[in-house]
Amino acid sequence: MTTLGAAAPVVALRRLFAEPLPIGRRHLPPIGLVLLATIGALLLAVVATGHWAQPNDEHAYWLAGQRLLHGEPLYDPSASSNAPFAYWYPPVVAQVVAPISAILPSEAFSWAWLALLLGCAWWLAGSRPLPFLALVAFVPVATELWFRNVHLILAVLVVLAIRRWPGLFAVGAAIKLSPGLGVVYLAARGRWRDAILTSVVGLAILAVSVALSPSAWAQFLDVLRARGPADASSFLLVPYWLRAIVGLGLAIAAARSRPRIGEPLLVVAIVVALPTLWFTALSMLAALVPLVLWPALWPTTSVSRREDRTQE
Repeated sequence: MTTLGAAAPVVALRRLFAEPLPIGRRHLPPIGLVLLATIGALLLAVVATGHWAQPNDEHAYWLAGQRLLHGEPLYDPSASSNAPFAYWYPPVVAQVVAPISAILPSEAFSWAWLALLLGCAWWLAGSRPLPFLALVAFVPVATELWFRNVHLILAVLVVLAIRRWPGLFAVGAAIKLSPGLGVVYLAARGRWRDAILTSVVGLAILAVSVALSPSAWAQFLDVLRARGPADASSFLLVPYWLRAIVGLGLAIAAARSRPRIGEPLLVVAIVVALPTLWFTALSMLAALVPLVLWPALWPTTSVSRREDRTQE
């Protein structure tokens, strides 16, 4: 296939989703973007009217904060991985939520959490209405807004870690472990200063968290030992150890690629290596939007631009 032939689908997609539609002297939004936004608006309406009135995953975080405040065990080892309102995160999340749950009742916390997730989706879409609704048309994002987990927050943290503040990889790792692959990515890219800084941030978070609640960390380690590396908390019946190895390999491959390829590949690596890979976790792929589709809105760092030029 010629270069021109290979580029034809890309040109067609750009015209459909990125280029304004000229009508006389006016330029309307791209027709593909309008169609996706329409689908997203319908999905958002269904989710909002049918599911926002009931508590969901965010209630597990509120309950975990309450348990810490009252000195109760943070984890229930007898619960299944998908038990309603079960808490399986590192203690850090519960420790951050605890002072908030001491002030906000459960219902208010749920609405505040929903507002945070909507804000993350809005940010990922470049703070534009049509791209925001088009992003909701990606079914995992609509599902995430239904179940209200942490994946859109993680998507924002990963984008900012890649493009601005690498230390945020450590913050993401404190929530769901796999963003810690960012340290591998940085080290394999030869960005040792950033890798060391991120590691120091992670160790500082861990030290403070353990000092605040050593018993919670003992419980967390017991849960990890009980579930073991063969745990398959995923919509794919694949043991976690295998997904972790694949994620590690993808992170190293991402580091060996030019940024325009390696950055999106790192996002995929982090998603694959998530300890729990339910369907909502795929909403983390929304991080690809600012990294790939909106480069003008989210330009690469000077480090990434230099690396990209040297590899061309």
